[in-house]
Amino acid sequence: MSIDTYSAASVRQARERLLEAGVGAHGLTPRTLNVPPVIERSWRRSITTGGGYDPTATPAYHPFSEPAGRFQDTAETVLARWAESLADMRVALLVSDRSGRILARKVGDPSHARRLDKVSAAEGFEFSESALGTNGLGTAMEERSAVFVRGAEHVNDRLQTLACAGAPIHDPLSQRVIGSLALASPVGASHPAMLAIAKQAARDLQDALLNTAPPELQALLARFADGTARHRVLAISRGGVLASTGALPMLSAERHVTLWDELQAHHWQGDVASVLLAGRPSTARRIVNRAGESIYLVELPEDEPTAAPEPTRLSRLAAHLDVLGRTSGCIAIHGPRDSGKTLLAQLWLRERDRHDPVVIDAPALREPGAVATAAHALSTGTSVVVRSVESLTDADFPVLQQLAGAADPIRSARVVFCVADDPTGVVFSYLGRLGPRLDLPALRDDPDRVIGLAVRLAQEHSVTLSPALLQALSRWDWPGGASELRVLIAAMVAYRPVGTILDVDLLPVEMRTRARQLRGIAASEYRAIDAALREADGNRSRAAEILGIGRTTLYRKLRAYGLDGQNTLIS
Repeated sequence: MSIDTYSAASVRQARERLLEAGVGAHGLTPRTLNVPPVIERSWRRSITTGGGYDPTATPAYHPFSEPAGRFQDTAETVLARWAESLADMRVALLVSDRSGRILARKVGDPSHARRLDKVSAAEGFEFSESALGTNGLGTAMEERSAVFVRGAEHVNDRLQTLACAGAPIHDPLSQRVIGSLALASPVGASHPAMLAIAKQAARDLQDALLNTAPPELQALLARFADGTARHRVLAISRGGVLASTGALPMLSAERHVTLWDELQAHHWQGDVASVLLAGRPSTARRIVNRAGESIYLVELPEDEPTAAPEPTRLSRLAAHLDVLGRTSGCIAIHGPRDSGKTLLAQLWLRERDRHDPVVIDAPALREPGAVATAAHALSTGTSVVVRSVESLTDADFPVLQQLAGAADPIRSARVVFCVADDPTGVVFSYLGRLGPRLDLPALRDDPDRVIGLAVRLAQEHSVTLSPALLQALSRWDWPGGASELRVLIAAMVAYRPVGTILDVDLLPVEMRTRARQLRGIAASEYRAIDAALREADGNRSRAAEILGIGRTTLYRKLRAYGLDGQNTLIS
């Protein structure tokens, strides 16, 4: 069925079905309508948003209380150029910032301009997906790819007379999504070429933004573009990393975060410092742009062209387990309760054996046939992880001995016993006779492992965690241990499309407060602003009223506390 043949009523009914019973409900659903997957994903996000599902919502207005910035000025220039080329088409060009607020609009046809005004598609109004549901500007940012939303595919009833082709706008340096560009036309005047035009216009805007970068940064980028950065060089900023050929593999995700903090904390008496990268002394230089922000150039030694990438904390632990496993069929992993022992064992054995191990709760070994089942798995090359071994008593030791006897060090399968603190020491003493032991600290004392585990858990969902988010995770205390981390990652990836980069704004406010190292009055103020923004559904003018402060003061505090959508590393 062609998308143009849906009726608004039938699509609205399908959305209501999703809201009430999910896509598996009988009757009319997005799949029976042949709705594209990108639209279905957006509908799911739209109807499960925290503010509730409202197909009649009107866009919130966020006035511009300060002079236009570089992004807005550049957008105006690029749109004016494209508007000349599209003068014969009944189409409007719009650019939004990361929050979905429209920064610029160009439209030549007066009747189309009036149509857009009626639905508030004008400067200052918010068209984020969380506010208005599926639409060209907001959905392009959520999907991080170009989308075409036509007629009844819009969640908001007021937008269903429009067709909108949108594309995300990426920061040319960090590649973060910083906004979106869309072409909007009446449904009857839409054309498939609108999508290609939107993508090209977005690329033009990205190129224009790059040309407005400070001269010293443009010179740095030129070194990479023309190949004069012949040695392995990394340029590290708050937004991301730029690397010459062969340099990027030297920097793991966890080392990116820790190296940034190290460079920020360095007492720069001169312009050069020595840092360790991939285990080798490297030279770091600082460049300060006109805005006072630092960019660091890290150059690896020339005389070591075959330097190996810097090992991550998880890879070092896995290598240690490999060594222990060469001499014994049994290994014990000890650490505080919920310190990630079982998760580490699973990740190691999955990588080593190329398939998942069998995980057994230690008390279950008392059940008839349990040990025989585990022994059979070992005989077929499947490793076994036994968790909560500290809950056993000395009466259970024969069962452990029987299971350990089924693990042959010559074969690939291993038995890994995960044990928390053992006050009596009896279990530790017995396990010491079965094989070697690896000791793990609590997660709060091992931030590199937190980052490594978070990255691996995100990879299982085919999403990426931004450096700022990883930095925030590394600074949290993790009172709930590995279980808390696993639940947090699962909550953040819910309804997020494959390939999404998750940012720090998805974290609970307490984590963001800790990440920014705020205490006392500053922490209380951060929480108050965050709560006001949520109460006002993101409307900053309303949030300022709730807080009893002026809009300009609120905007200044948003920038200071990193609540302005700029999800970069913390200085």
